[in-house]
Amino acid sequence: MEKTSCRYENMIRYLKNDEINKQSWDACIQKAFNGNIYAYSWYLDAVAYGWEALVDGEYETVFPLPVRRKFGIAYLYQPLFVQQLGIFSISKLNPRIVQNFFETLPSQIKYGRIQLNYHNKLESTPTLNVQYKPNIELALTQSIEQIRKHYSENTRRNIHKAQNSNLTVIENQPPDFIVKMFRENHVKHNIAWSDGDYKKLTHLLYLLIHKGYGLTRGVFDRNNSWLGGAFFAFSHQRVILLLSAVTEGGRQTGAMHFLIDDTISRYMENVLIFDFEGSTDPNLARFYNSFGSATYYYPLVELNRLPHLISKLYKKLRKLD
Repeated sequence: MEKTSCRYENMIRYLKNDEINKQSWDACIQKAFNGNIYAYSWYLDAVAYGWEALVDGEYETVFPLPVRRKFGIAYLYQPLFVQQLGIFSISKLNPRIVQNFFETLPSQIKYGRIQLNYHNKLESTPTLNVQYKPNIELALTQSIEQIRKHYSENTRRNIHKAQNSNLTVIENQPPDFIVKMFRENHVKHNIAWSDGDYKKLTHLLYLLIHKGYGLTRGVFDRNNSWLGGAFFAFSHQRVILLLSAVTEGGRQTGAMHFLIDDTISRYMENVLIFDFEGSTDPNLARFYNSFGSATYYYPLVELNRLPHLISKLYKKLRKLD
């Protein structure tokens, strides 16, 4: 096991997957001031098999490393169904601590792209290129009446349309149907997910339900026909919109506006933030912002320790992966 000293009292250790104490890891994520659902060991096991880690001290601060190897080169990658990873800590972080973790990355990891969380402040360096991606969130700290005052006119109109159509929300349907509908809708948009990716997604949703962190909510019309639905994950005082799908009939009747509003109203006493999980898609961003949401930015980091000529060749080969 490779160990690297740092400027702090504790030692940052590089651990392979079978060396990680999953119980201590999950206790850190649970207590971390910046913890999130994506960083639990069981979530990572489901989406990034064989992930590795940097761990400081007795799991006070941790950094999950989703690692793959190609052409003899180890590289970091951003797993599907994971928005933000990075460094998580029971104590507050500062840019120097974040930088130190990147400096402590094992030397065999030469390349990669990974999305960090909001609280990971990092400057670009010759080997790290830092960009930022948007996430859209709605604070649930006011009354539902006050929150609804910030909805757009179009959103209020769609909710009213759904109410007039006697739509209802029913919970706890099997997630397979939402995955199926999502897949059928997104074939039109050329999303390059494989059969294996969709199986992994379905497994993940069932795992979240089993662990008590997730549920499905579907919208039905007066004839009990399914018009749309979503899978929501609950963790660290936020509800996250992980996946959604809607039929054409649902679009015509305001089903998704109705579902989001109903979910906010029902769960706002238990959470502080409704997390829309994106988006860089202008149409989705417009929809999410129509609820009076705000946009925040988290880092996307590209690591490149490869020699220049090899780096150019490796990027081309990675596209064939």
